[in-house]
Amino acid sequence: MILFLDGGSTLTAGNETCAEIIQKCTQKEELVAVKIEEDMDWNSVYRYLEDANAIVLAADVYLDSVPSGVLRFLEKVEQAVIGGESIGGRFYAILCTELYEGEQTSVAMEVLKNFCIHANITWGRGLGIGGNKMETPQRKDSFWSRLHKSTSDFRTASLQEQALFIREKIQGTDVYIKPEYVSRKGYIRKMNQKMKKSNRVKIAQNEFFL
Repeated sequence: MILFLDGGSTLTAGNETCAEIIQKCTQKEELVAVKIEEDMDWNSVYRYLEDANAIVLAADVYLDSVPSGVLRFLEKVEQAVIGGESIGGRFYAILCTELYEGEQTSVAMEVLKNFCIHANITWGRGLGIGGNKMETPQRKDSFWSRLHKSTSDFRTASLQEQALFIREKIQGTDVYIKPEYVSRKGYIRKMNQKMKKSNRVKIAQNEFFL
């Protein structure tokens, strides 16, 4: 069984979620998805952790760290392991950032590796994905969708590769990726344009309600 821990990841690739892509590549194995939140059924969580052959954590990274809720979750798991719970599954991480370079997730990745050391869980492989705000085309028949198809697929291929490591329960070298065929300057320009547009919408909405 594969335990997929949703730490608040917003990643989608080709309009598919991270869990869906992994499930497709590991069809013969059950995948249990658990969203990390304040009120959790910890008895079920501990049972899943004991039964899982692979544990996959997907989360967004802000300011070099995963969300505080994820950190609290990991701390509680670590305490449970010290208390006698047995966790034999290998740990795989998928970390996403809005920043262009996937390497910007490396500090958070080291935090997760440190957790594995303290919780006596074997580290499997980490995947750090940059440019997570790169939008995927919604209309497959549009001219721009065909022109920019390559830019929307860079996450899918890397997630499929990560899923193969998860399926085989093997270790590998951590990988960090960024959007293909889009320069850092071009990506930042797109994000600035999107932010300005969002701000204009907010201003218009506020004026409407005044």
